[in-house]
Amino acid sequence: MDQLFTKQKVKELRALVGDGDRVAIVLQDDPDPDAMSSAIALRTLLGRNKLTTPIFAFKPVTRPENRTMMHLLEIEVAEPAPGELDGFDKIAMVDVEPPYFEAKLPRADIVIDHHPGYQTGLAPFEDIRVGYGATATIMTEYLVSAGERISERLATALLYGIRSDTLALSRRVTEADIEAFTHLYPLANYNLLRQIDRPELPVSFARVLARVMRRMEVRNGLVVIHLGAVERDDLIVQMADFCLQFEGVEMVAVSGKLEKNLVIAVRTHGIGRISAGDTVKRLFGEIGSAGGHRNMAKAVIPLIAWRQREGTTRDKLVEARLQALFAAAVAGGEDSAAPVARNGA
Repeated sequence: MDQLFTKQKVKELRALVGDGDRVAIVLQDDPDPDAMSSAIALRTLLGRNKLTTPIFAFKPVTRPENRTMMHLLEIEVAEPAPGELDGFDKIAMVDVEPPYFEAKLPRADIVIDHHPGYQTGLAPFEDIRVGYGATATIMTEYLVSAGERISERLATALLYGIRSDTLALSRRVTEADIEAFTHLYPLANYNLLRQIDRPELPVSFARVLARVMRRMEVRNGLVVIHLGAVERDDLIVQMADFCLQFEGVEMVAVSGKLEKNLVIAVRTHGIGRISAGDTVKRLFGEIGSAGGHRNMAKAVIPLIAWRQREGTTRDKLVEARLQALFAAAVAGGEDSAAPVARNGA
């Protein structure tokens, strides 16, 4: 860590923000752990609280583990009302840069990020370190250089932010990331980290598990399960993660009905020729929101759109159709996505 450089940046940052300034911290849509942990670190560095320096995002947090992180670490992220950001003296953004927001923001005063590919010189204060694996690493360096006390809550958040953005120090990791991780490690609460990684399941879900696990089959490395109606979408995600652990399983697709949508979570080991993200886009992109990465993906399809294309939303037939669609994808064959027989809804 270049302490002289970082100390100078901290000095510039604090000089920019007046004692009476109200500061808005704005994050990217559906903020991730790196963004949220960096936001509360910036607030700590400026000596502010959630009233004088609230955190905003135009679209809420959706991933189950990220929502659990918010709950356990008491992180509040609000959606700004139209024109609300105009009333703040300073607008800061962490883990994101001004072009991302296009015309949504009136201006940018503070930008701290690690992502490459953006134009610089758009804010009075900028610290963009594209060689770093996480913005939380930058914020950890700020806190250490400034001699700030890092609380257990903040250390836990920053550690999880670094870990998630670098895939447990296996992707785009630098010496700075490892140094920050090492500094935070003894300060963090690992019981909370375990809870964030595995959000608690409602007891009522046990009955669903008992029912669906009896019919689980591995066919050519594929597992497809439809849960029926569920209370939360993270139950679908956790079920997909769980099934991927079984011997011989290469791809998992778990679906469930959540309110008016059919939600499908797909998992692979990230190796081989099949990409989870590409698969859900091809199968469901025309009737819903679908996408993701090579090893994990998600599709959210309005039930009305599924019924229009497939002819039914009956649980047994939904599972059968998904089995056929994903089996064709695993086999490398083309599927016409024709609807199953209409046997009623």
